[in-house]
Amino acid sequence: MTKFRHLPAAGRAIIVVVAIGVFAIALVACATSYNAIYRLVGQLGLYGYRINQAFPLLLDAAFLVAELAAILGGIMRAVTRSDEVSAGWPGAAMLLCGLGTIGFNVGHAYLLGGRGDPLTVWRCVVAALPPVLMMVSFQVLIAIVKWVMLHLGRPLNSAAALSPAVTGYGMVPPASYGLFPPHPVYGQVPSVGQQGVGQNGHGELAEPTKRVAVEMYLSRLSPQELGVATGSSVVAALAGQGIAVEETYAGRILGEWRVAHPTPSRPRRKGGR
Repeated sequence: MTKFRHLPAAGRAIIVVVAIGVFAIALVACATSYNAIYRLVGQLGLYGYRINQAFPLLLDAAFLVAELAAILGGIMRAVTRSDEVSAGWPGAAMLLCGLGTIGFNVGHAYLLGGRGDPLTVWRCVVAALPPVLMMVSFQVLIAIVKWVMLHLGRPLNSAAALSPAVTGYGMVPPASYGLFPPHPVYGQVPSVGQQGVGQNGHGELAEPTKRVAVEMYLSRLSPQELGVATGSSVVAALAGQGIAVEETYAGRILGEWRVAHPTPSRPRRKGGR
């Protein structure tokens, strides 16, 4: 499986520079917003000194939490395949916090001089710029993360984003049956020797290792997904991980897996034969 260190050096350097730049912009934007909101809330006289110090952090922190919640919602929607998982509330929170931060900054700038001051418009424009830049910069960073995850074969809007990383073709992630899955037909646990089989002289995976890769993929499927899986879908999924498997071979393993792991059937009606 492709990893971050396998990316070109120039690409890795650009990603790191962009991430550092985004956090630097966020730091400056948070500092300016904090100062503006702190002074505005202090002028309103709503809270005490301690609350006035903590209040400016509320909007920026809530915005970042909602941003992460929206990303998690996209992943969980792909995992559960349910319409009940929605990023609607995180999106609404992001919109509310973003508009609130801009509004507080602009409101503080407006109150400094009022309508009659010729500098009021420019104060409002300058005050709105830092939070807008912070939000746009974070969207750029998230877009880059999505591109990288897509290149690594683990898109953020798919179940693969939360799946355990594969440390090697001979290793499978821990599951309910332990580190090594039982054989789909005979119930045998693959030996360490089989797990350690690498590539053959032609640059292709050996048969035991291919079987492990196919079984590892099938073990992650739900009963509904397993019921509609085909040899070609297994080949396509493994190809995204850099594993080449023949369609007939994948279909044979899929058939053996279904025999060993039958999906529960619907209960029969009473009185029926």
